[in-house]
Amino acid sequence: MERKNITIREDQAEWLADTDRSLSKLAQEAIDAEMAPTDDELVQAYQENADNAAETADQWAGVSSEATDHLGEPPTDE
Repeated sequence: MERKNITIREDQAEWLADTDRSLSKLAQEAIDAEMAPTDDELVQAYQENADNAAETADQWAGVSSEATDHLGEPPTDE
C-alpha cells in the first residue's frame, strides 16, 4: 500500500479520537465508494446475479406448472 498524508480539521481529529475510528479505513472506504467497479468485481456481480436468476426461475417453475394445472393454458394472441 502507498502511504499519503492528509490534513483534517481539529474537530475531525477529535471525533476520530472520541470514536476510535481509523482515518485510513474511512479514507479508503470513501475512495472506494467513488471509484468505478473493477472488471473482476463486475464479473463476480454478474455471476452472482445469473446464479440468483437461475435459482429464482427454478423456484417459480413449479408454481407456474401448478397454476397451469389448475387454471389451464394461458390465452394466446392468435
